[in-house]
Amino acid sequence: MTLWKILFVCATFVFVEAKWFHHQKRDATSNVCDPVYNNTNKVQCYCIRSHTPPQVKSADCYPTIDGVAFDDPSWDSFMDLKKVTKLTLTNTRGIALKYIPTNGLKHTKELLKLDVKYGNIETVEANAFANLTVVEEISLRDNQIKILKASAFIHHHALKSINLDTNNIIEINRDVFIDLPALERLYLTNNKITTIHDRAFIHLANLKELEIDRNNIFSLNSESFSGLKNLDKLDLSSNSLEVIGDNTFLPLTRLRILNLDGNKIQMIDERGFHGLSNLKALSLAHNALSNLDNVKIFEGLSSLTSLSLKDNKLRELKKEVMEPILNNFYGPTSSLDIEDINFPCDCRLEWFIAFMNKTSSVHLKQALENLKCVPDPELRERYNNSAPIFEDDAEESSKSGVEESNADYEFYDDSQLNGKLFYTDLKFLLNCSGDVQTPALTSTTIKPVKITVTTTKAPPSPIVTTPKATPVTNQGLLDLSLEETPRTEPTNVTDINAPENQERDDKKSNVYTTSRLATVSAKPMENKYQEHDMASDEGIPDKIKAHRSVQEEPKDPKISSDANKNIGCVMLIATVLLRFY
Repeated sequence: MTLWKILFVCATFVFVEAKWFHHQKRDATSNVCDPVYNNTNKVQCYCIRSHTPPQVKSADCYPTIDGVAFDDPSWDSFMDLKKVTKLTLTNTRGIALKYIPTNGLKHTKELLKLDVKYGNIETVEANAFANLTVVEEISLRDNQIKILKASAFIHHHALKSINLDTNNIIEINRDVFIDLPALERLYLTNNKITTIHDRAFIHLANLKELEIDRNNIFSLNSESFSGLKNLDKLDLSSNSLEVIGDNTFLPLTRLRILNLDGNKIQMIDERGFHGLSNLKALSLAHNALSNLDNVKIFEGLSSLTSLSLKDNKLRELKKEVMEPILNNFYGPTSSLDIEDINFPCDCRLEWFIAFMNKTSSVHLKQALENLKCVPDPELRERYNNSAPIFEDDAEESSKSGVEESNADYEFYDDSQLNGKLFYTDLKFLLNCSGDVQTPALTSTTIKPVKITVTTTKAPPSPIVTTPKATPVTNQGLLDLSLEETPRTEPTNVTDINAPENQERDDKKSNVYTTSRLATVSAKPMENKYQEHDMASDEGIPDKIKAHRSVQEEPKDPKISSDANKNIGCVMLIATVLLRFY
């Protein structure tokens, strides 16, 4: 019995010793990429390895416990990620990072893309990214960042893009971005930026795209964008700018796109856009501009072909103000947006008509043709009492079955126009050129609102259409116009001397009938004509098939009758044979 007790104690000791050794071994060899069930690190990663050679190329890492210190030894486990090219740091377990883990990043020497998101990082410290030399993209989106310290981004010679969207950054200080010779894109959208310090971007000589939209910037000066000599696109939309001062954009000599949409701009100094000779697109939409009287505002914008002044408080846009850039808008790709501006309906808009006739841009022509203005009560009354020529023309064309090649009607009611009228519909009433004869007024209250393409009024009498002298091949369609010829009743010899006007009326009536039938057969109208509208001497088919198949040829009644007779004979012979056999 004693021997058994001794053996039991020895076995227990061996088992405990093995268990302890196993734990020590696991703690000593635990890898940051190990599965969760076999990983004791405070920071764990889901890693993707390449096949040849087998090494980690991408990792998605997260803290497993709250309160991991900046200098915690766990960050040294990132030595296993020394070959990683893409690294993401997030809060997979709901535990947010409170700092940029510089001590971990210093081991990732081959990192190309770093993405830190959903953290609670209040400050980005100096040298936060451990001078990563080959990193090309850093994204710190949605981390509640408030402060960017000086030298936060420094000595990243291959860095091309920095994304700081959706944070709480209040200001851009000087020397935040230093020694970034390859940086091309900087995104600061949707922050709380109120101030850009002078020369804040002085070290970003090769930056091409800068987006600072959806912030609270209220003031800019000539030093705000110093150093950005190669900038191509600048987005300052949805800020709180009220004034564009002299030489604000002077350093941006290669700028092509400037977006100032959705600010509170009330005034632009005469040299506000000075130096922007390469600017192609400028948006001033949704601002508070009440006048643009200075003729030098657009001076020097020799490349501008797209301008938006939509939804401002302008009462007038003078030709003299637009004169320096007017020739730029004659090209086929030009664009001028003056929608949603409450221009008064008067002769100050007449120059837009001449402008519309000169430009070769289809979109610009349409925009100017649809130029709307606010009429005074007297002009509105005159318009309401004017002859409704457009609507009458459309109705008359519909009745006659004749479709004019250039007719393209678009009618709007007053609720769609918000009390405005189309200037092109008021030209004959304003008579700015003095050579338009005002049509007679009528008492009708029905009026057209808009026609997009100008057409000539059709006469109310039946219209004669002359068939084209081109051969027509009937492909199975039932077209009454192909064989139709005017019919006349047979006349006696004594009718030759009938009144000439009666003969002309008969001929006109017959031609009109043929013309209508030709139109109906060529392009059937939708319930426009009933049977009583057709000529009385023409047959009306019960049903017209648009595509009649050649396999649906009607059977010859004679052939059908002979077949019936043959079947009868066969049946008779068969009956006789059955009776005898």
